[in-house]
Amino acid sequence: MRPIARKEDLVVKKETGQLYIEDVVNRKYIFLNPTSTFVWERCDGNKDESTIAREMGDELGVPVSESVVSQIMNKLFAEKLLVPEFM
Repeated sequence: MRPIARKEDLVVKKETGQLYIEDVVNRKYIFLNPTSTFVWERCDGNKDESTIAREMGDELGVPVSESVVSQIMNKLFAEKLLVPEFM
């Protein structure tokens, strides 16, 4: 899966790696911790779970499981912060 981070109709404020997002359309506030922020910021339609997990592992200096990234993506989809890639 190579989703795209939704950027429209969001007010995003970043503080110390965490994101505070106001979803104007769905009228809710969403908080992303640094790990979820890392994943959301890399969802550009070109990267899949394994690529993002590898990038996160490189940055942290420890292996990161694809399943961790997949779980985060599922939560981001549930919050309507990701859209599926379009071919």
